[in-house]
Amino acid sequence: MQNEEHLRYIQQIFDRYLAIDRDSLEQITKHLKLIELPADSCVLPYGTIAKKLYLLYRGSVVSCFMDESGKQYHKNIFLEGAFVGSTVSAMDRTPSQFSLTCIEASSMFEIDYTTFRALINTDGYFKDFYIQYLEKNWIRDKEEREVAIVIQEATHRYKSFLEAHPNIESRIPLQLIASHLGITPTQLSRIRKKLTIS
Repeated sequence: MQNEEHLRYIQQIFDRYLAIDRDSLEQITKHLKLIELPADSCVLPYGTIAKKLYLLYRGSVVSCFMDESGKQYHKNIFLEGAFVGSTVSAMDRTPSQFSLTCIEASSMFEIDYTTFRALINTDGYFKDFYIQYLEKNWIRDKEEREVAIVIQEATHRYKSFLEAHPNIESRIPLQLIASHLGITPTQLSRIRKKLTIS
């Protein structure tokens, strides 16, 4: 990968968790491939075994569960800088329990899961990075989100979401934002109306 803008971007993403050295940056970038996907592209269909992990460069992706009746539940919205994929499916080689779909036209860096896992197992930087990544995203941030859904009033959650992601409403359908916040689209409509009036 020779594009300096891409190299800087990748370095910034890894540096958020743990400062990456030049050798480790070169190691990861030689395995990354930039792919372009139009809006509504399915990155990972339900029930398929995940073989890739992605680093979102431009665009947005939503993860969806489906119940036995076919009703969809939106799990997460991923924006630029997010790592996207079904790690459980890739680790266990089992069918993914959710799908990943591009909400907008998206660009992402793709890496084979087995290659990334080999880097974690052989390169001290990536092992330490992975620990930092898991602790931040799947312990601290996950716990904060779960507590917020139970304790925080919906208006407060919505305002915090907008502060963290300015202009998100022009990019992401409101029903996905509502689902991500753990409220109904009707509740979100009322909140937005109340905030507009006040």
